[in-house]
Amino acid sequence: MSSSTSLVNRIAHKLCAGFSRLVLTHAMTKLILLEEDLSSNAHAPQVDTVGCFETSYEVPGRHEELSFDDGNIAVMCGHKYFLVHRSVLFRHSVVLEEMAEAAVAEGLIQVLEGCPILVLPNTPDEMYVLLKYLYGLSDHSELDDFRVLSILLKLSTAYGIQTLRLKALKQLSLSWPMTLTQWEAREKLVTNDGGIYAPRTGLPHPAVIITLARDIDAPQLLPSAFYDLSRYLPSQLTTDHIDPDTGRTYSLSNTELFRVYRGKEQAARYFSTFIVKELESRTPSQFCHNRDESLPARKRRCQIAFEAITYALIRDVNGLVLNRNSDPLFAIADSLLMQTKEDAPGTENKAATRACEACRMEFSAAIENVRNEFWSKLPEWFELDVPNWG
Repeated sequence: MSSSTSLVNRIAHKLCAGFSRLVLTHAMTKLILLEEDLSSNAHAPQVDTVGCFETSYEVPGRHEELSFDDGNIAVMCGHKYFLVHRSVLFRHSVVLEEMAEAAVAEGLIQVLEGCPILVLPNTPDEMYVLLKYLYGLSDHSELDDFRVLSILLKLSTAYGIQTLRLKALKQLSLSWPMTLTQWEAREKLVTNDGGIYAPRTGLPHPAVIITLARDIDAPQLLPSAFYDLSRYLPSQLTTDHIDPDTGRTYSLSNTELFRVYRGKEQAARYFSTFIVKELESRTPSQFCHNRDESLPARKRRCQIAFEAITYALIRDVNGLVLNRNSDPLFAIADSLLMQTKEDAPGTENKAATRACEACRMEFSAAIENVRNEFWSKLPEWFELDVPNWG
């Protein structure tokens, strides 16, 4: 019995010793791996214990153009900080003031050049644009630059700077308006002397505007952007747009793509109805200058003129020539221009394919009503909720 017990004890002792060596070996292996891991990450950025901002071995630099020696707050954006004045910053933005107060209350404040630091998630370039405006150092012409305008809109929305937001929105609305009159002015600016439409070099892509409008909660920009987008070819609609300035890729979601196609279809139907109601079945005015003509060809001159317009619209001749295909709003207006182009002021039209003055005036009134109604329906066609549209 004792020999059996002794044998068992010796076996147990060996097992324990072996297990101890195994544990020790495993621990040594983990220690070696840990040391190798630490050495391989020796130059990784370190996060400060306070947690206000991530630091690296790159020392934050003072922004050379927009920092003041008597500034009393350091606005930190990335690797740059702006030494500015609390009074200027907080007078424009209650949101920034509350952010600074919250940092103090939570004990998260740090000091740089003797001033408390306010850490913001924007890039130095973005903050530079905003601070220039807050200090009155911006030139009004800078608002013509869409990059500057979009930065001001994003930051003024984020930090509750209402005066700046309204001013920037007003500027952007010149190109993406709520009224038909402003739209016509916009279209004229991007049409050359030969009547060729070329907006792509002077205006941002409508997909960029749609994204911006969503980001800053500005639905009033959407109908004109969606209508502009609906004039693109289907192959263009399904292709991502890459911003040449920022390199950012913009693509339409399935929901937005559906909105574009639905609006495009509704606009095409409206245009077809316009042709049927206002052109194909159009009768001469009761004051038609040709109604008393004895020759049938002369008596039907105005009807022939409107039939010619119908034929031209169906073929979309001007749309193809002037780079305005798939643009029913333009086509409706162009149906009137076909009757007035090259007219000499104060003289009567003598062309066989043009209606008389009385018939043209009645047609002009009808065109105005049709185009106003067309414009008013854009939010409905593209399924957008926009109060006070048009």
